[in-house]
Amino acid sequence: MGALSESTPHAHRLEEASRKAREAEARGDDAAAIAAWREYRLIRDAGRPAEDLLAEGISLSKAAARLIEPR
Repeated sequence: MGALSESTPHAHRLEEASRKAREAEARGDDAAAIAAWREYRLIRDAGRPAEDLLAEGISLSKAAARLIEPR
């Protein structure tokens, strides 16, 4: 992940979220760790191109539809 080595507000937010998640894990605070990793993923995804996010959403929707189809 090259974004972590960059000195941008986005990279700083990613580093901060990662730090919080790791600290929560070290304390054994599972709920805080889960929330921090969720925040990390949201920040990471905010930096992705919209087309990639849309394609991923469509793919996930198709997979979900296959799971609920009658067999």
